[in-house]
Amino acid sequence: MSKINLGIIGAGYIANEHLKVLNEIDTVHVKGLASRTYSRAKQLAKIYNIEKTYVNIDSLINECELDGIMILVSVDQIFDVTNKLIPLKIPLFIEKPAGLNPSETKKLATKADNFGTKNMVGYNRRYYSIFEKGMDIIKSSGKLLGVQIEGHERLWKIPKNKFSKKVKENWIYANSTHTIDLLRFFGGEIKSSYSLNKSINETNGDQFTSSIEFKSGTLGTYISNWFSPGGWSVKLYGEGVSVLFSPLEKGVWTNSDFEKFDILPDKRDTVFKPGFFAQAESFIDLIINGSLEYPGQNLEGAHKTMLVAKGIKS
Repeated sequence: MSKINLGIIGAGYIANEHLKVLNEIDTVHVKGLASRTYSRAKQLAKIYNIEKTYVNIDSLINECELDGIMILVSVDQIFDVTNKLIPLKIPLFIEKPAGLNPSETKKLATKADNFGTKNMVGYNRRYYSIFEKGMDIIKSSGKLLGVQIEGHERLWKIPKNKFSKKVKENWIYANSTHTIDLLRFFGGEIKSSYSLNKSINETNGDQFTSSIEFKSGTLGTYISNWFSPGGWSVKLYGEGVSVLFSPLEKGVWTNSDFEKFDILPDKRDTVFKPGFFAQAESFIDLIINGSLEYPGQNLEGAHKTMLVAKGIKS
């Protein structure tokens, strides 16, 4: 195909970040954009020269011949929109989280499998260039011995009415899977884990710690406190070397003499939202070749991450 025709659903902040990338890929043509916030859709269409805008999804899919669709709506809409579109059998890019709990994500994964709908879930941090470089540094010295991830949230800073009760009650799935997924990314699949949680405010917990053994033999730790000033970070322990990402977009590695060296991102991870360009390329490859290559995650992989989150909160 000479041009890949994409449809975009959603016109918020994250849609704009994706469109910045798509606008730079010659093989992509964004044919139509649909959003309930039609005025915002018109603004984005003007910025990125999108020929058609729609106020609803049905008009988009009925009037545009599409090779792929990107679902970039708000957290509480993703499941319903994805569930609606899977039967069309058009390749889907689905922003995370695909569901607000493991059962919703499993339902989508099963439905996509039944219809044969190719799909990808947007865990963009898997595509950080500094993560790839950090893992190469670890592997050049030997095995990955340990993974330590801190995924602290900032619930006290979230406006009271910004999210629905369902989203807040499932925050570990709605937002914390950003960092929980990195357990699987760096360590692989989990062999066993032991988790503890407490709560000072949230019904389903807001303080979590988990000790993990991966099938590879690597050991891991996940810590998350939602009402303590912190942030997101990853530390990798290798043989004679360690790598720290704190914040996640900044990397430093240390050798056995305790000398420290910066890990610099690729240019496109500084120009665009980190990971987004490589992620977009992966989705395009999925459309063309019909298969999703590592480190991409489809709905089945997203469900595995949801189950890890469930284990942490249990």
